[in-house]
Amino acid sequence: MQNLPRGCRLIHFPKNADERGCLSFAEGQKHIPFPIERVFWIYDVPEGQKRGEHSHNECSEVIVPVSGSFDMEVDDGIQQATVHMDSPETGILIPPSVWCRLQNFAPGTVCIVFASHPYNASGYTHNYDTFRRSVVQTVPYDASRTEEWNRLVADSKNATFLLDRRYMDYHADRFRDCSLLFYKKGTLIAALPSNFVEEEKAVYSHAGLTYGGLILSPAITAVEALEVFSCAIHYFRTRLGAKRWIYKPVPYIYHRLPAEEDLYALFLSGGKIQARAVSSVVDQQHRLPMRKLRQRGINKAAKAQITFCESSSYELFWPILAEVLQTKHGKRPVHTLEEIERLHASFPDNIRLFLAQKDGTTLAGTVVYETETVAHAQYIASSKEGTEVGALDGLFDYLINERYSDKKWFDFGISTEQGGTYLNEGLVFQKEGFGARAVVYDQYVINLTESYEE
Repeated sequence: MQNLPRGCRLIHFPKNADERGCLSFAEGQKHIPFPIERVFWIYDVPEGQKRGEHSHNECSEVIVPVSGSFDMEVDDGIQQATVHMDSPETGILIPPSVWCRLQNFAPGTVCIVFASHPYNASGYTHNYDTFRRSVVQTVPYDASRTEEWNRLVADSKNATFLLDRRYMDYHADRFRDCSLLFYKKGTLIAALPSNFVEEEKAVYSHAGLTYGGLILSPAITAVEALEVFSCAIHYFRTRLGAKRWIYKPVPYIYHRLPAEEDLYALFLSGGKIQARAVSSVVDQQHRLPMRKLRQRGINKAAKAQITFCESSSYELFWPILAEVLQTKHGKRPVHTLEEIERLHASFPDNIRLFLAQKDGTTLAGTVVYETETVAHAQYIASSKEGTEVGALDGLFDYLINERYSDKKWFDFGISTEQGGTYLNEGLVFQKEGFGARAVVYDQYVINLTESYEE
């Protein structure tokens, strides 16, 4: 079967046939993969004449030969194909930013076109050279592009230091990287952190991170983001043979600017929520009052003269953390002591350790991942003695009301397990006691096995 350019595919319509003849039909958002806003038909095309010879900036079309035949040329700026269209049971989907030309019309040919947008004279690109210059180019990431990648992360609408290659690559040996960069007219407009699992034929963006998803430049438009998403799908299908794409968008609380174009692209691409984690977040500009139980813990810490400080001595906290995780959950910290020390050295302004101490003894602590908008408690743990004197309550009171009072959000992290199907009610109750409420961390799956024909 011929591979078609990015986003193009053949659509086979239902057929009812009996002694009276044949009937085929199409329904919007079902057989036609969008709401139908306009329908037109082409007929009486003189011999040797061509139609189309343009690309659409926003509009998608499905073109069906209801009678006769023609050749459809499609071109995404990288891949070209010619499809002979000669059956009223089959249409071809032409997405935005794909050049199309209809030619070699048989006498008496009639074709009907279903369009996703009303007619707009300014919504076309008629010059092929202009089209070629404007298409999005997909480039696999390699180490030579590290500086460019990190510069986009720093300037983007939605990325955090977790998507900086210095952070991503600390465990690069555990993942087969398949990250992508996307250029338009020579300018980097987006990047996608991702890895490929051959046994599953699955792309993850990214399996080694809490979130991933598209890194978007401030200048990118919604239409460009849709094209980028389509380019990524096409690359994963054709270059990797991937069957699924697991996508973890950056939660909105981390966005520096509105940046949910990828959620719209997920919707149009058939993405389905596969997992949903609940994180407890304090809105620092609109704080809810703390519960009396948490306030009593804060008072106990004050009475016990617990002190709070920032420290770079992770070895004081890691044994406490390791014991709590092993005792309560049978797990180890995701990062070893050596890894967290190395990451802190690379990101001293973003990865910070805060301790609750009494007479020089560490009783509790938290590792905070600090971004421009969020202070996120990555690890939280208290010793038995610390729990008895309310050390964590006092520490979080200090962090929320003093140290990070000027942040937009304070994120306690998730309280769900098993893909979000289990909510640890005791844990979430404790976090909500500080005035935190739910923000979700979602994970989507996109089915990439859909053929170019269906």
